[in-house]
Amino acid sequence: MALELLQMTRRQHGERIVVSLAGEVDVDNVADVRRCLAEAVRTHGPCLVVDLSRLTFIDTTGLGVLVRQLADLRERDGTMALVAQDGQVLRRLRRTNLAPLFPIYDTLSQALD
Repeated sequence: MALELLQMTRRQHGERIVVSLAGEVDVDNVADVRRCLAEAVRTHGPCLVVDLSRLTFIDTTGLGVLVRQLADLRERDGTMALVAQDGQVLRRLRRTNLAPLFPIYDTLSQALD
């Protein structure tokens, strides 16, 4: 079985920073995700879009990182939106009742409009 490595990219889009995650987020790499999100916000400001459209798996530790990042941003009057198409990631957000916490978009262009 091939291991699916996590890829993380960041780019500025106007006032917002977009962090794109591809592959799998789990207990083994969640600390890297946490650092990447925190550094993106620290460097570029409190308006964050996290693109999960190329993510194939996220476990509860990964979901916890998203929720903690959202709480941190709200304390700073920041925002955080997710991009998640139908699939495992969106189903997991819905099953854990976390989906209502975030604005969730089907595409990155919708999230940036």
